[in-house]
Amino acid sequence: MSRPTNLSKYEEAEAWMTETFGARMKDYIRAQQANPVSVAVVDVDRVLKLSGARQLLLQWRAEDAKSTAGRPAIHSADAALALILLQISLNRPTLIKQLRRTFLELSPRQRSAIGLTHHDGRDECMYDRIWAAIQRLIKLVDEFPGRKDKVLTEVEFVANLALRSPEKCRENRERMFVLGNALVEGSRKLLPRELRDRSEGNFAIDATFVALGGKAGNPSSTNLEGGRWSINSDGGFYRRDGDHGAVTYADAKVLNKANPGEKVKGTKRAKSLWGVEIEIARMTKNHLDTAARFPLLTTALSYHIPGKIVGEGLRMVESLNERGHKINLIIVDRAYSNGKYSEYAVPVRLLGGKNVFDYKIIELGKQGFDPRGFVLVSGSWFLDTLPQVLIDADRVFVTAQNLWKAIDTPTKADTLVFKRATSLYQQQLERRAKSRLLAKGHMDQDWTRRYLIPIDSPDYAKWKAKPKSHQGKTVMMKRPVGKEADEANAGGLKHEQYFHYGTEEWRTAYGMRNVVESANRNLKRTQFENIADPDLRAIHGNTFTYIVVALAAVVENMRQILTFYKGELAVFTMTAKNNDIARTFWQSDGPAPSDDETNQPPG
Repeated sequence: MSRPTNLSKYEEAEAWMTETFGARMKDYIRAQQANPVSVAVVDVDRVLKLSGARQLLLQWRAEDAKSTAGRPAIHSADAALALILLQISLNRPTLIKQLRRTFLELSPRQRSAIGLTHHDGRDECMYDRIWAAIQRLIKLVDEFPGRKDKVLTEVEFVANLALRSPEKCRENRERMFVLGNALVEGSRKLLPRELRDRSEGNFAIDATFVALGGKAGNPSSTNLEGGRWSINSDGGFYRRDGDHGAVTYADAKVLNKANPGEKVKGTKRAKSLWGVEIEIARMTKNHLDTAARFPLLTTALSYHIPGKIVGEGLRMVESLNERGHKINLIIVDRAYSNGKYSEYAVPVRLLGGKNVFDYKIIELGKQGFDPRGFVLVSGSWFLDTLPQVLIDADRVFVTAQNLWKAIDTPTKADTLVFKRATSLYQQQLERRAKSRLLAKGHMDQDWTRRYLIPIDSPDYAKWKAKPKSHQGKTVMMKRPVGKEADEANAGGLKHEQYFHYGTEEWRTAYGMRNVVESANRNLKRTQFENIADPDLRAIHGNTFTYIVVALAAVVENMRQILTFYKGELAVFTMTAKNNDIARTFWQSDGPAPSDDETNQPPG
């Protein structure tokens, strides 16, 4: 295939831009600068239509309505959702006064476009009307209903919890999950199908902490004793280590007294933060087809109190699968892979996912065995004739690597030692790979995995001659049964992963986790969505924070799409200085520049 010309490349990118945003790049940039509100209104309406979020809210309102009687609301829940999304798109705080100010800037036509269809000119009523509309929105998806208008006393807090219906709370939690994922899916659908189809289905998943307003040391929501110190009483303590969930020493004392067998450990208040956690699944680049170009977007979201992470990773993968995404590499940290194999590792594989993760240093090396002559080492099955030095190679190298990282100012001798250790490790991996069983196809629904036996291994003849060694070119690993099924790594199911641990192939795949960490940083940056600052959110409680984060992820996705198009259409080297200057980009109202002009900045 011939190399595309400059002109064809630009024309292709402009077609994408026009399909997504309804305008060519120069026109879009100039419109943004002249009237940012008008551009944002069009973008908001476009993404909400693609998401189906309005229909979801109408459906839930109908399900919750006790009757059709009564006066219709002046502003509906879906109008509130659109106004908040517009506010975040304009990089403005989601405070009621600020939302009112934006509402009053809108023309009647702009209000109608996003569902704010009623305005009788009584500007002094708009604060209360917007507040009421947001409360209607929250009520439809609120996992934590009850008073949020004051700091609650012990009696009020207990009464608040007693009024909650567990069944309704679970239903609303599911609704919030569906709404958030519908919104980010809507932003992804802004992309032309050609770009969407370029992804091979790799996703990195991670959690990030989002603070709630309130004094440090607020009692845990699981501790019913004592008054609250924060108006956001349904948050949780977060710590950076372990599973992130924490309670204070005072909370631990109360909880252990109520349940003597629980043995809850306390954490210093100074080491804990009060808030919620957001789970994010982010597209990564293709693993081998590095030439494929497409924006890397947030594609799934979930929300929970710190430490209550059970099932969230799988839940997002299932959502992606239900929405028609390809499922290929699923890249996670130990917060997910350390769970029960039946709750994460196996279900992900049944959906076609290829697990990629790391291990604690004590988990490296031998992780299991099969009596037919196989040993599980750092996530892969090998012939059990594998020398011990190759079984221990990962743990030895990671130990050396940690020691290297701990040296503040390494000497030349330190550097030489580490280089030798690295070289030796790579040689060991190459030797070990010759005895590795290769996965064949996907896991069957009955959990059976098929592996090809390395008959070309230098150890194969020795291994085959051993008593009870499996005979044949393939082997089937079956679902563990009986007492074996209760083991943490039964049949190797918890620790198995797709790539040979430590190899360049594995490092490249696992390194793609940085895209989700980058997304977390983007959402928290003050110049962008700034979800890290609870003072910029108008309304108390976990649920409003969840809504704001979901809409912030939509805006961040739209920015990533626009940045991608800018990169494709730039006729000069694009920098922070010129990425908002129309002349930096090609548009089909003039000839494309020659190759030697594309590195010259405007000016």
